[in-house]
Amino acid sequence: MYTTLVKVIYFSVARRFALACFVFSFAVYIFSVTTPVLAKENTLTQQLETIKQQTGVGAVTYALVENDRVIATGGIGQYSSDNKREVTEDSLFRVGSITKTFTSLAVMKLVEQNKLQLDQAIKKLAPDLPLQNPWPQTPVTLAMLLEHTAGLQDLTKEEFDYPLPLSLKKSFTIKPETKKLHWPPGCHYSYSNIGAGYVGRVIEIVTKENYDDWFEREVLAAMGMHDSQLHWTKKLQQNLITGYDVDLKKEIPYWHTLFRPFGGLNTTARDMAKFLLLFTNQSTEAKKIISTTSIRRMETAETSLAAKAGLGTTYGLGIRGRHLDGRKIYGHAGDADGYLAEFAYSKESQRGYFVMINAFRHDLLERFTERLDNWLIEDMANNEKSSLPPVVKSLSQKNIKTLVGDYHEVTKRFPSNNKSSEKLHIKNIDNDMFRCFTSTNTNKDRCTKIVPVTESLFRTENQSHASIAFIYASDKNIYLQTGYSNYKKE
Repeated sequence: MYTTLVKVIYFSVARRFALACFVFSFAVYIFSVTTPVLAKENTLTQQLETIKQQTGVGAVTYALVENDRVIATGGIGQYSSDNKREVTEDSLFRVGSITKTFTSLAVMKLVEQNKLQLDQAIKKLAPDLPLQNPWPQTPVTLAMLLEHTAGLQDLTKEEFDYPLPLSLKKSFTIKPETKKLHWPPGCHYSYSNIGAGYVGRVIEIVTKENYDDWFEREVLAAMGMHDSQLHWTKKLQQNLITGYDVDLKKEIPYWHTLFRPFGGLNTTARDMAKFLLLFTNQSTEAKKIISTTSIRRMETAETSLAAKAGLGTTYGLGIRGRHLDGRKIYGHAGDADGYLAEFAYSKESQRGYFVMINAFRHDLLERFTERLDNWLIEDMANNEKSSLPPVVKSLSQKNIKTLVGDYHEVTKRFPSNNKSSEKLHIKNIDNDMFRCFTSTNTNKDRCTKIVPVTESLFRTENQSHASIAFIYASDKNIYLQTGYSNYKKE
């Protein structure tokens, strides 16, 4: 009996010892795996702090996510030159045009509920809204408004600077004569803040609710963004980080965007991290307010001539695609008078970031986004030069002759814009094609060689993907589109 008792005690101790060893080994493994990751994240946030010091901006907020987790949120700096309160991940700021991505989310949610369709005509959905369309055979659709291909110019100065918060319905009474198309709908991309106003008003009509209330409940609250809102209050303004002009010293007052669906969102870095997970978290569909299929549609442009021709660097439903070292990145930027912001993500790395500065200095924001863009793709193999697409062996002389010539811009974003200071020419030099811009002031050419990826899509020599589309349109004109600008051959 004594021997049996000894054996029992021995094996009990042995099992406990083995279990302790296993727990210890597992802990060491987890530590060894997570420590480099945490170190990398800490290094990245430290680099953001360094850039903040180098640029002199007063406040920075950021959010970093990977796969299904938030890996960092934070704030650097203080609320204003007079308010020494420290900025954190819970500090309020404005994101400007990033609001348009949220507006597209709102539409896609209603599309999934069969309350809206992207190809519905705006005049049928909201017949009382002012909209002059000289091309009635081609109605303006919801998709065109969200992709900026409706044919609208942007707001006038009076509309941009309107000093009071108005309802969406009332907002359309301000300069209604400007609500007209300047080129055929569904042809050219031209950024216009007016489109989101139409979309917001349509949502009010369909839901029979005030847009701000519906949006905050069905979109923001549905993502857990409980510290975010569209509508202005005195309390909100008192809690905002102060925005500054280009000199980093002059305060810019609160901007009452005429149509809040285009740029009125007030939010925090902690809330924006939850938004980013919508695009990087592939582990569960149930937690998303819209499906992965709807997100793919947001990432894909369909209504412009360039999109139909297969150009990938185009603007979808509130999301633009671009390439960095051969890798596709998606996102949107925002300007809210005193604040500049940007979010971006990679579907390959499943990483995403958001960053905001409280200064109207795009060059300073680029210091942050350049580092964060590299973080999105830094662990991936291959660079841009190793992933260049093959060049079409040769274009026929007839094809080259057809494309060569002078082109003029056919879209103009702002009504007050003067004539372009540059002219565009496509030239054939020793059977190589060049895109040349000629300054009207100096009469000097700035030329870049372009190479064919297909018969109609071209890229520059160092680009990984096509960035130029030549389109033989149904109106018998030849157009050159880049995803940003639109030209017609003379």
